[in-house]
Amino acid sequence: MSTENAATFDCPDCDVRAPSTSVPYDSLGYVVCPVCGYAATPALERSSSAERSPAGD
Repeated sequence: MSTENAATFDCPDCDVRAPSTSVPYDSLGYVVCPVCGYAATPALERSSSAERSPAGD
């Protein structure tokens, strides 16, 4: 019989490693570090419209 390791949460701020089943989530469903409070929310994407040339070029 094979065994599988449980999924873990690795905090990028404080380097804590915890089983994902013991990590709390905020009201929107994003993980929150149980040690430092880091919230793993999606990064805001920059609009690349400034890099695009105007229409009609």
